[in-house]
Amino acid sequence: MKNHKYRLENLVIYDYRGVEEHLSQMAAKGWELEKAGSSLWKYRRIEPAQIRYAVTYSPDASRFNPGPTVGQQSLEELCAAAGWKKICDWNQMQIFSSREEHPMPLETDEGLRLENIHRAMKKSLLLGNLVLLLLALFWGVSIWGTLFTAPFKVLSSNGKLFSGSMWTFLALLELYTFAHYFLWRRRSLRSIADGGGCVPLGRGCQIVNKLSWAVLALLLAGFLLAELILGNRGSILYLSMYMSLFFVVVFLVRKTTELLQNRKVSKGANIVGTLVVDVVLCLALIGGLAYVSIHFGWFSKDSGETYEYQNRDWDARPVEGAPLTLSGLTGESYAHIRREWVREGSLLLPSWSFWERALPEDSDEARGMAYTIWDTENSWMYQSIVDNFQEKSKLVFSAYWMGRPENPADWGVEAVYRRYFIGSGGESPESVFLLCQPGRIVRLELDGEPSAAERQRMVQALFPESTRRES
Repeated sequence: MKNHKYRLENLVIYDYRGVEEHLSQMAAKGWELEKAGSSLWKYRRIEPAQIRYAVTYSPDASRFNPGPTVGQQSLEELCAAAGWKKICDWNQMQIFSSREEHPMPLETDEGLRLENIHRAMKKSLLLGNLVLLLLALFWGVSIWGTLFTAPFKVLSSNGKLFSGSMWTFLALLELYTFAHYFLWRRRSLRSIADGGGCVPLGRGCQIVNKLSWAVLALLLAGFLLAELILGNRGSILYLSMYMSLFFVVVFLVRKTTELLQNRKVSKGANIVGTLVVDVVLCLALIGGLAYVSIHFGWFSKDSGETYEYQNRDWDARPVEGAPLTLSGLTGESYAHIRREWVREGSLLLPSWSFWERALPEDSDEARGMAYTIWDTENSWMYQSIVDNFQEKSKLVFSAYWMGRPENPADWGVEAVYRRYFIGSGGESPESVFLLCQPGRIVRLELDGEPSAAERQRMVQALFPESTRRES
């Protein structure tokens, strides 16, 4: 039989009545609080007992302090004299217990209690929540604002759809947190002015907290399902590992704070030391995951088995199913091939991407080709993809790319755009094209200038016959 257990508690830090009642109920079931964490609380087994709990607040308390402050020590001595035993802290909340049937109340001045709660909340809750709110509003507006100006950038990525939803949900949750606290405080101030005490908090905030975890789980499950449908197992593995290691980092950072606290390090030094460990571990997490994912090919979607020739890897069994390959483009056969043909994009705007490098039998010069296909059902998405291709991008030395119209009659499609590189030496065209037909857009990248025959083969292979335009 286990003598200890841990519980994820759904409690609100300024709900002192809820905390007191919950802990008394746990004691009646045979579990006494031993330690309170951010959400994970530790209990030890006891004989079921009627234990009374009382909560008070010490605004100067901090988990970075090397020990109890003078104010905390004085409070503990007064409480001990009144028959109350200190159990633990939960941020600025001080939790005491008593086995006496009618112990002396710890708080008698409701106005002072409310003021202490507000001072504690400004340190432990409101400032951190304000930062999260501003951050969530910034990213939420940035992502969803882009949806109106450049919908392709948002709708073509499951990751952006997921992150936009997450930031929006976080902003709404933080707004609710602020509104709930200040409304409760306002009602309590009125109650105290009328001769009463702080008003009961109710279970609304706890219900919202539970629902928030459910919404978070649904959003995460939706993202993972979308990536699984698209075959992006590397993204699923990366996110799963990231979340697991994130909790490890949080655990190690908290243990660092506790270690420095036990060594009686000053508050300032503890904060600096914890911050340094936090930054180092986060960099190690991001860098380590990036290295492992690249080294083990989590995001690679080639055919798998390869062989080496001329210091390059080639596919033993090149993937099939692509509408256009280099052999189909040039009419030539190749002895060595490296190829990828994968589904990408998002569930709302899926795309297919192809990449190939091929080498003839008696040549050292390989040829390459890549393209991405989008099937667009509406004109505004069609135009968004075109606008995204034409958008200028800053590069090194203030150079940038831009797309310019080509003669569509040379290709046999409705519209063609070509990418140009513009630098200090002037303009130079690149063999990167956007081929546009109603219902389909193809971004095509070649090694050199395509011949007229190659253009015809491209259009025949990449565009359905019903949408093709006669040249």
